[in-house]
Amino acid sequence: MGAPLLLLDPASPIPPSEQMRMQIRLLIATGRLVAGDVLPSVRQLARDLGIAPNTVVRAYGELQRDGWVVTSARRGVLVAPCPPERSMEERAHALERAVAHLLVTAHQLGVGRDELRAEIGRQLGGERHG
Repeated sequence: MGAPLLLLDPASPIPPSEQMRMQIRLLIATGRLVAGDVLPSVRQLARDLGIAPNTVVRAYGELQRDGWVVTSARRGVLVAPCPPERSMEERAHALERAVAHLLVTAHQLGVGRDELRAEIGRQLGGERHG
């Protein structure tokens, strides 16, 4: 049996639904989940994670609203065919903000450039940490 799709940290100040959304977006962004992949059912994921089904419904609903997943009456929740539409200018600004946020966070953690580059490479390469 493979590693679980998602892992929640009960000690985290980040709500479980947000932890789920962040992890699913990362799995899609790094290519571990691709367009058309079927996500676990609400009941199955709630059972696997030991959380209320409404938490999974909330996470899936927000992922759908943001264009990351789509729902199908027959197949359930699937990874959307393409990332949300944005103009080149919107993409450039969003990327700039995201990288700035990453650099600030890395600095706060005491992470140097080489360690940051290595972690980005590891995640883009699809390797698992730990």
